[in-house]
Amino acid sequence: MAFLQRGLVFGLLLSVSTVSAQDQITFACSYTSEKINEKSICDMLGYRTRPEAQKAVESIVSRSGLKQNFYVMECPNIDNCFAATRNGERLIVYDGSFMRRVNNLAQSDWGAMSVLAHEIGHHLQGHTLKPGGSDPSRELEADEFSGFVMYQMGASLEEAQSAIWKLTTDYDTGSHPPRRKRLAAIKTGYDKAEALYPRIGNTLDKSTEARNTPEPEKPRVEVTRPVVKEIPTVTKVRTGCIEGNCSNGFGVAVNRKTLEKYAGNWRNGRRAGYGIEFYKDGRKKYEGDFSGSDYHGYGTYFFTNGDKYVGKFKNNVMNDDKAVYYYRNGDRLIVKYENGKKEGRARIIYYGGTQGTLFFENDREI
Repeated sequence: MAFLQRGLVFGLLLSVSTVSAQDQITFACSYTSEKINEKSICDMLGYRTRPEAQKAVESIVSRSGLKQNFYVMECPNIDNCFAATRNGERLIVYDGSFMRRVNNLAQSDWGAMSVLAHEIGHHLQGHTLKPGGSDPSRELEADEFSGFVMYQMGASLEEAQSAIWKLTTDYDTGSHPPRRKRLAAIKTGYDKAEALYPRIGNTLDKSTEARNTPEPEKPRVEVTRPVVKEIPTVTKVRTGCIEGNCSNGFGVAVNRKTLEKYAGNWRNGRRAGYGIEFYKDGRKKYEGDFSGSDYHGYGTYFFTNGDKYVGKFKNNVMNDDKAVYYYRNGDRLIVKYENGKKEGRARIIYYGGTQGTLFFENDREI
């Protein structure tokens, strides 16, 4: 699989043949909600693929039982991957740097492969036969196809969903459904493939089962031996002040109840000034200003799901007229926090640079 994945992302080349300025795009469906630069399509050269890249495409298509009915071509500087129809000719258009970024974000070669599977799904399911572009139902069908194929190619469900996690948001953009629905669609396709094609090793044919069935054991005399119970190893964690001055100065302390660690400044035995707090597993929890051991002042709170809040705190509570909330997929939300909750009008800046407006009431989008 490795050579197919790498060949897919890096191995597509272009030949030299100019596209007419009269070319018509009758369908274009983007993986993300970013606007497609159709001018770039019209400026593209012809297409040609290396054998290993074509094998990667064929590997995806073969899982559907259908024949490939499209061409693959590279278009730099569009920061996207999408299915399109040009003058009745079906295309998969991608930006090589975009695909590399997908893999970097997903921390796996499966990221770019799942994006390609999604776009291939648009063609094989007939979406490109009709004029228009992305809409929620088409996107979910293509996501389901992607999950179906990714299972067959050997990806885990987490790997099949990695690109969606990193490139999409929890908001319905009109053309694309929210992340939770797309993740569910991939799982639906993945589960269908798993039911149809159990992984090798899950089942045995009768001949194999017969060969592996042991012969009946002969009767033997059982010898009773004393049972020795193993005593589990207990690792003691030092708690309290473990380094420095935890009264007045700089010190490191571990909470006796939560086992969370604090490294920073102290005043009269309380956390005060700048410091960093860590979850018990060692990941950073909060970095910023403290007062009376509370988060108080300016700081960054790191959520366990990978999101983070950057702004002001008052007595452990988020309070800021212009805080920034960073989603783990790269989106940013500039919003007012009042008593720990999002309130009012907010500006969302998606990873690709597109901006929008959202409204919140009592921490819920309205």
